[in-house]
Amino acid sequence: MRALSTLVLLALIAHTSAQLLWPVNQLPFRLAGNGTTAGGPGVHWKEKRAPRIAVIGAGAGGSSAAYFLSHFGKLKDLGLETDVTIYEQADHVGGRSTVVWPWNDDPLSDPRPLGADKNDTLYEPPVEMGASVFVAANKNLVKAVSAFGLELDAYGGEEGQTAAWDGERWVYQEKGSFGWGWWSKIKAVWRYGRSPFTARSLVKSTVDSFLRLYSPDFVSQGAFDSLANFSAATNLAAPASHYADEYLTHEGVGELFTRELISAASQVNYGTPITRIHGVGALVSLAATGATSVRGGNRRIFEEFIGRSGARLRLGETARVQSVLKLDGTKDRRAQWLVKTVSGVGGGTYDAVVLAAPFHQTGIELVNTPAPALIPKQAYVRLFVTFVITNASTPQPSYFDLPPDTRMPNEIFGTFTTPSRHKPTFNSLNYLKALPASIGARFGEGTFHVVKMFSSRSLEPEMLDTLYGAGNVAKVVEKVWFAYPQLAPVRSEDDFAPVRPDEGLYYVNAFERLISTMETETVSAFNVVSLLLNDFFGYTPPTSWAEWDDGDA
Repeated sequence: MRALSTLVLLALIAHTSAQLLWPVNQLPFRLAGNGTTAGGPGVHWKEKRAPRIAVIGAGAGGSSAAYFLSHFGKLKDLGLETDVTIYEQADHVGGRSTVVWPWNDDPLSDPRPLGADKNDTLYEPPVEMGASVFVAANKNLVKAVSAFGLELDAYGGEEGQTAAWDGERWVYQEKGSFGWGWWSKIKAVWRYGRSPFTARSLVKSTVDSFLRLYSPDFVSQGAFDSLANFSAATNLAAPASHYADEYLTHEGVGELFTRELISAASQVNYGTPITRIHGVGALVSLAATGATSVRGGNRRIFEEFIGRSGARLRLGETARVQSVLKLDGTKDRRAQWLVKTVSGVGGGTYDAVVLAAPFHQTGIELVNTPAPALIPKQAYVRLFVTFVITNASTPQPSYFDLPPDTRMPNEIFGTFTTPSRHKPTFNSLNYLKALPASIGARFGEGTFHVVKMFSSRSLEPEMLDTLYGAGNVAKVVEKVWFAYPQLAPVRSEDDFAPVRPDEGLYYVNAFERLISTMETETVSAFNVVSLLLNDFFGYTPPTSWAEWDDGDA
């Protein structure tokens, strides 16, 4: 999930309207291996029928993988057809990109009648519970929105003030979201010197290098099967191998700026302070300028991917995969994979499996394959997402030990790496929107607001009463999940999972050890599909899907 990091640095990286992007190419060099062997490509496909592909997971990675397979299968006279089945144990598509209607009795159920237009303005749109934003340079997502006729909403919140809080004081404040005004730039330079500009330069140069990687020149070199090779070839090995505070200090970013504001950005974006996240994670946290979201929820992109792919979709608990057994091939015939579900229904034998979910969270048993030993266990951040319905227009000054007449911010980011003795009780607080009067009337008189909070622990009712004022909290909805990977420094090639752990087995989430966003999941999926097509058919895409000029996406 991704909260919008609207810190002042983002005002100073105006030229960098993008998250870091991870396109699909294999640059022509190799790092030294460690002796551990992943599976090879196998022999080319010789059967008359189309290969049967199982995709496990229907989030950003799995849904886009199914769509990209369909995209290439429709190319005339190339013979790249595949027969795809998707397994998703949740009852919805989108994975960690999901929405909620916290003002309703059942916050997770869509209140619109079956078949209603999801762009219908008669219904109050939901708010994002998970992956919240993407930006103009996230080319796969932007193309999907255009091709699928989806509507965008600017991501932000109610007008007001924004502040960074270290548990004892405001370390930085701005009128409105930390923005683009001349005053905010002067104020930042007065406090932080040239550090904002140094950080901007780091982000911009990295983003620019990735934007090039969508181009035909890079993609046509072929898919990558090693994240270690990829990080080295894209100049990410250095920032990925160091804690962000160390890396930024080495690159000339001042400690005050890093600990006050960059740390707040990494905390809200990855639930991790700057001292416990690698440099790539910090750079991504600083590159969320110009963010938008899909009206009705970003998961609509992934619903469209699946709907337009023509793949079979097996959804819900009965579709939860229990085991995947490798059936060994021969020198003339590819290995196959036997997929079994916990219900015993809907499994089957497949020619390839695309695993598009965090392996160690799935509980899937991989049998007769070295893959389990090759996929390092990836820890994830346990995040509490709390939605508060309140008639308080801002938090209470008394909670922050401020005078009662203090003008309060309605967007607050916690920073945990200053010398303060008392640390923030939450990662972030954002007043998303005021509810229409017709909905607010359910809770009482006055205007009621939807507030979204991130924290590392459950927020007690007494704490919320103190924060918003006794009697001002009408409803609380909490979701706990493992939201994003813990991005500790990458110390060796063994820290990365292979993209192809075995013949015919492909792992989309290998990418998450380097970084995790909605866009990078789709990019990793395109790379996996490119690798699969090369393994089966000897085909290499001439360019990325985002750059593909086919008229109908």
